Amino acid sequence: MLYSNTYIRFIFLFFILTSCSNSKVLFKNIPENITLKIPEAVITYGDLIDVNISSLNNQSTSIFSQNSIDKIGTNWNSEARKLEGYLVDGLGYIDLPNLGKIKAFGLTCSSFSEAIKLKLKEYIQNPNVRTKILNFRVSILGEVARPGTFEVINQNISFTELISRAGDFNKNADPTKVMIIRSSNNEIETQYVDLTSHEFFTSAYYFLKQNDKIYVRPDKASLAFDFGVLRNAGVLSLLTSIIVLIVR
Repeated sequence: MLYSNTYIRFIFLFFILTSCSNSKVLFKNIPENITLKIPEAVITYGDLIDVNISSLNNQSTSIFSQNSIDKIGTNWNSEARKLEGYLVDGLGYIDLPNLGKIKAFGLTCSSFSEAIKLKLKEYIQNPNVRTKILNFRVSILGEVARPGTFEVINQNISFTELISRAGDFNKNADPTKVMIIRSSNNEIETQYVDLTSHEFFTSAYYFLKQNDKIYVRPDKASLAFDFGVLRNAGVLSLLTSIIVLIVR
């Protein structure tokens, strides 16, 4: 009975100590009246761009489209549109029919639309151009209820919205050290952010970019239990025996 009671006390104390090491409260001490400017997505290497060109005379603009079939009134879903999208190459250009290569990298969609429109004015009057990033998606893994990849139709998503889409954190999540994996200039960069700090709210990582990947780590208590207790049961047994001897 002595061994059993000591064991139970040790385990109870272990969880009390480790559970106090982490807080699930996000954005502590946020100052009042914070104003955040919602950024517009910036085109980067490997993006798929939907380019829609129109004018008062659609026949005059059809030669600048990858597919001359009129899609008006058809069920042109997102997957079909991706097949018609223009890939931003390794130099940052897309190749449009009869217009040639146009620099897209580093531009917002509105700026890129204006660049295309400027070239079109050499051939047609009053062109209208609308561009959109077709492969804007973000992924989240780890300690959330519904990990996975989420498409972002409006090309804008905040960190808090992604967590909401993923069903919130699990009880074992550690919001103080969340990893972001981001592609930038043909390179992969990683960054750890603390979601319990109000400074993150105004950081460059609050609004996510296309193809960002988020990993939510388990907290210290979960790691200690999973990798320390379960996988080192022999060590725990030895430690428990020592405690028993000391108590006796």
